[in-house]
Amino acid sequence: MLAYFKALLLTAILAVLADPAVAQPDRPTVDNAVNLIKTPMVFYLARGKPDACGPGCNEWIAAEGEIDAGAAPRFRKFLASLPGNKPPIFLQSRGGIQQQAMAIGMLLRERGMTAGVSRTVPFGCVAENDEACQALKRSGKKLPAVLSSASSCSSACVLVLIGAKARQVPPGARLGVHSPKLVYVRADGRVLIPQGEESPGAKTRSAILQAEQYAYVHAAGIDARMLEVASKIPHENVYWLTRDDIVAFKIDPREFQETRWVVSEPRQQPLAAIKFVLEAKGENRNEHRISVVQIACVHGRGLKITYFRGLSSDDIPARRQVNLSIGGRRVLLSLGGTVSKIDAFDTGGSFDTRFTIQPIELFDAAEDHDSIDMIETDSRDAKILLRTTRLSTAGLSEAFGTVRRNCVRPS
Repeated sequence: MLAYFKALLLTAILAVLADPAVAQPDRPTVDNAVNLIKTPMVFYLARGKPDACGPGCNEWIAAEGEIDAGAAPRFRKFLASLPGNKPPIFLQSRGGIQQQAMAIGMLLRERGMTAGVSRTVPFGCVAENDEACQALKRSGKKLPAVLSSASSCSSACVLVLIGAKARQVPPGARLGVHSPKLVYVRADGRVLIPQGEESPGAKTRSAILQAEQYAYVHAAGIDARMLEVASKIPHENVYWLTRDDIVAFKIDPREFQETRWVVSEPRQQPLAAIKFVLEAKGENRNEHRISVVQIACVHGRGLKITYFRGLSSDDIPARRQVNLSIGGRRVLLSLGGTVSKIDAFDTGGSFDTRFTIQPIELFDAAEDHDSIDMIETDSRDAKILLRTTRLSTAGLSEAFGTVRRNCVRPS
């Protein structure tokens, strides 16, 4: 007879994630098993340029795919193969098996490791999901790669993240949660979705699994309100945590973060150099807002520099004048910016969009400067300085070089 297990199913958008538990004698009368985990989690070493994964860090573990029934044992074996101190691990996952996720998280905590949410893009991977790219990731080789914060970690993946000693959720990365669902997991890894109402035994087991989850979250030092929020979201949906949620739940409480400059996805045209920034704003600095700077070509006209400025509750865009300053040159961005919601940047966040069009040569000497300043002054009196956000130029020369090579000048 095939072995069956009760499990909590954690689901993210377009993916179903499961969780093996203690063997149960009862089983569904209808065998509706399907292989819901399509892309089992893979672990591999990646290496980038200096500071690619943070100050002094250029090597990391990439973890991608769904957390399947064998993920934790594979990860333990993978760690054992690494000599010396363990590099940070960066996650890109729609979730998976709850107990496997917690087992991985406990391994991270035992070894004092750092976990973050970012997508690893190996050189040579044209399409993330094509077979050649997947084979490269399974090759066991250390892959030259770049990290992109335009990524997500949802459902059981969040349990892996919070288990680490230090957690990094850079601006641009998203965390998703929702309520669990009890399912059966077969010995071959396939999942059975129970039909009809849960039996009393299933309800008891579900309560035990949820209690284990609360204990795990408490041990990780995470505010249990995260699970309370998740419990209110239907299993079929997902709630993307706001930056204020991420700070309030103690997942990543840092008040300022910025990503390296990177090139936008190839499918996004025109190509652009992009940087995400997170700042604590508001009267009491308790509102955490994301801003985005984007540099793209406007064919025949030069560069379009767009600043999506995250707004705090006390921010009145009409009273702000915004300048970009680089190498002693100051450029005024458009006045009276458009205010809009952009959930892709920050769930529920409002953004004041400003832009300017400048000659390509403005950024030719970007590598000669350590920073770019976004200077905000009072629109009624430019001498009144309201805020200066200093942005690193790390990665700008390379990202801008790619953008510039794709600028097509009319003949």
